[in-house]
Formats: sequence, C-alpha cells, structure tokens
Amino acid sequence: MSSKKVWTVEGYEEQGQEKHGKASKSETYTNEADAKKAAKKMADQNDHLDVYVIYTSTVNGKTEERFFNSNGKYSEEGFEW
Repeated sequence: MSSKKVWTVEGYEEQGQEKHGKASKSETYTNEADAKKAAKKMADQNDHLDVYVIYTSTVNGKTEERFFNSNGKYSEEGFEW
C-alpha cells in the first residue's frame, strides 16, 4: 500500500479562501507539526495574508483533500489561521 501525506500552507491576499485564485505564498510539508509551526509563523508575520493549511492524502491512487485548522482538527471547511 503506497501513501503520501502533504500539508500545504497557503497565504492569500484577499478575504475568504473560496474567493482566492492563486496563493500569494505557499509552502509544503510532509508532517503535521512542521506545517502547524509554519502556518502560525506565516500568519503572525504576514498580517495582510489569510493563511490556510490544506491536507492532501493519497492512498493507492485515491486522493483526499481537507483543511487542517489551527484548532488541530481536519474539516471540509477551512478556517483562517
């Protein structure tokens, strides 16, 4: 069984993730702890950016994408960090 887990920290300059096109800033991590630290740092250092973390899990060719929120929970709806 092959699996791949990726957390992408994205910063957007407009309000509301669903209205965004391309992220202004994006970083990718292979573990949750590093992504959490990076998202907090990005949000703290860039007041003008809305920061979201997108978790992508690929298992046997099937991809699942969800948001990873600052409360440590995964959900279909993303909340700004």
